[in-house]
This record gives sequence, C-alpha cells and structure tokens, in this order.
Amino acid sequence: MKLGRTILKIREREHMSQEEFAQRYHVTRQTISNWENEKNYPDLETLVKISEDSGISIDYMLKDNIEIVHSIDKKLKHLKWFKLGTLAMVSIGLIFLGYIGVQNHKQDILVKSFDTALTNLGFEKMGDNYSLLSGKTKFDVYMFERPQGLGWNQNILDKDKFIVGTIDNDLNTVVTIRRDVKFITLNIAKNRSLNSDSAVNEYSLDKNGDVKHKDNMTKEDLELYGLLENDIKLSVKKLNNMYTDIYG
Repeated sequence: MKLGRTILKIREREHMSQEEFAQRYHVTRQTISNWENEKNYPDLETLVKISEDSGISIDYMLKDNIEIVHSIDKKLKHLKWFKLGTLAMVSIGLIFLGYIGVQNHKQDILVKSFDTALTNLGFEKMGDNYSLLSGKTKFDVYMFERPQGLGWNQNILDKDKFIVGTIDNDLNTVVTIRRDVKFITLNIAKNRSLNSDSAVNEYSLDKNGDVKHKDNMTKEDLELYGLLENDIKLSVKKLNNMYTDIYG
C-alpha cells in the first residue's frame, strides 16, 4: 500500500481532520494533504512517530514504497556526512582556539619576563614607557608591539628591541644615544628640542662609545662630543649591559 494511502487510513481511523492530524505532528494542514496525495513524504523522525502512535510498523508502511526508502536512505547518508563534516569543523575550530590560547599565554609570559627584567634593573613604569635615571643619563625603554597570535615563535620583534638614553648637560643641546639590534647612534639636537623644526645630527658609535667617523661630524658637534665624551662612553657602557639583560 502506498504511504499516502496508509497515512490517510490512519487519520480516518483516528477520526481526525487534516487540521487535527497536522497539529499532532506539528505541521500544516497542507503538509498532511501533500502526504496523503503523495506529493511529498514525512521525514524519518515524523514517520517513526506516526508508526509509534498508530501501531503500524515502519517496515509495513514502507513495504511498497521503494522510492521513499531510497529517499530516506539518501538523506541518512547525507546526514552522516553532515555530522562528520560538522564534527571535523568543530574539531578544527577547537584546535585553532586552543592554539590561539597557547600563543596568547606565550605572549603574556613574554610581557611578564620583559617587565620583570626592567623592574630588576630599577626601571619605573609609566604607561607603556619604562624609565631609569642613572647618573646624568635618563634611559627609556618602550613596551614592544605584541607579535601576531598566529606565529609559532612569540618573540619581541627586532624593530622593538631598542633603548634610548638622554644625557643631561648645560650646553643647551639634547644629546641622546640609541642602541638597537644593529647600531649604536649618537643624536645631537640644538636648542634642547627634538621636534621637527630642530636640526638633528646622527652619528654612529662603536661599542665603546667612540664616534666611528669623526670626519663626518660638524666642528660644533665634534667640540660638544669632546666635552661630553666621558658621559657618552659611560652611558654607552650602561646601555650595552642593559640591552643584554633585557633582550638577551
């Protein structure tokens, strides 16, 4: 017997209208009409419920409905692959979130180690800036930009590995030394200003604080370097030691 005919007989046996039958199975009256007229069929869950309520086995209901059996079998296969696909996506998502969590934890450890190293050296934190006054030189270190969370190695980028020292003087000039991954530089700005309107001359220093190419210095800067040479060399020495302690 066709499934539509079976559903019709079940409904009539229960003395139920299409509207009442539809309410029982949480569908519309038009859906019941479509079932009975073989325009479409109940899903497997609903079919099981109809079987349980009517006492008619699913095997009997589907005995002469090979097309429906094939349709249900196809849906079950699709459902199986959907579940497998969903499980795979959820697993990948959890692995990804776990990976990001591990990387964020690495970053937190990196920041804490950085902060601890500076604190042990006597630096005071002011916002994202760490400062230390040692002798005539004020040293400044800035919080590094956090590495991207997707990168496996969570290390401070080379561009963020630097220390700046500003040497106090009575020569109406701002004198700074800067140490980064590759270079140590001496910057001299007249009129105690480093703004865009001031002339800033930059010279390379060696690890001892000596100017590498003194012939490139202006006469005025060479004289100033001579007056501050001891302070500059002492600051460079401190700078090198701090750099090793902070960045390794």
